[in-house]
Amino acid sequence: MKATIAIPVYNAERFLDDCLRSALDQTERPAEIIAVDDGSTDSSGEILDGYADRVRVVHKPNGGAATALNRAASIMEGDWFKWLSADDLLKPHFLEALAEEVARLGPGTDRRVIYTDYDVVDEAGRPIPGMESNSIDYNGLTPFRRNVMLLYHCYCHGTASAFHRSAFEACGHWNESMRLCEDYDFWLRLCLVHGYDMRYVASNAASVRWHSSRISSTTSDFAYVEMDRKIKSGVVSMLPRASRARYISALAEQRAEPRRARMRRRLRDAALGMLPEAIYDGLSQSYWRARQAVRPGGASGGDA
Repeated sequence: MKATIAIPVYNAERFLDDCLRSALDQTERPAEIIAVDDGSTDSSGEILDGYADRVRVVHKPNGGAATALNRAASIMEGDWFKWLSADDLLKPHFLEALAEEVARLGPGTDRRVIYTDYDVVDEAGRPIPGMESNSIDYNGLTPFRRNVMLLYHCYCHGTASAFHRSAFEACGHWNESMRLCEDYDFWLRLCLVHGYDMRYVASNAASVRWHSSRISSTTSDFAYVEMDRKIKSGVVSMLPRASRARYISALAEQRAEPRRARMRRRLRDAALGMLPEAIYDGLSQSYWRARQAVRPGGASGGDA
């Protein structure tokens, strides 16, 4: 497996050395590491140039993370694209875990977004008590239901994800007009519109750093809510009418479900996800036949 690690960099001098070393210290050697300096005004550019013998360094005017990622994607030589934020870290086994999952899944893996667990750490790299990964294992759900949950909430993180380069041919690139949530927009388009699938790997393989200057900690909740609403409505509007209605109905059901019922569903899905796929498929088919039999006209509505 040939993986490209792409690092968009903007004023990350405090954390950049650690980030680069985490990319270089992978037990599964990457095909390349591309670091794109997005018009930094601190010493990030000079730090990157110090790694130029081991990292492909690109300097460009500031345009936002999406423009830096798109630049890296346009010159990548690997088969898999691995985004690594310049203040975050990969654990040494990230690419190894990715390679093992790709080999295990076999044909069709190139149409999946693979994501792992991660730690949330402070400026010194120490885990922050009470701050947990938002990666959730939805492997036991049907592809439609996984998409509903993705539309309901973003359950993975850019630094903890990777996908095949064919995604760019199917979906295009990151939306450069966005300065927030460009990863969420990309995944929703990729999965809901272009038929890709999210795949969780039960490995804690990255560290996401929380600090005072991180964009996610300096942006208002209102801005995030507005961007979330805009992204969801924009992607749903791309769907054919029948699919759009199905997703809107299923999302409304999910939002209306009481918190306790959602917790029961999550526990149930986690238990089912541990079953062998053949057994899970049999149980799933029996469940949907029974569900359709008791609903008027046999209509199943949104997957539950």
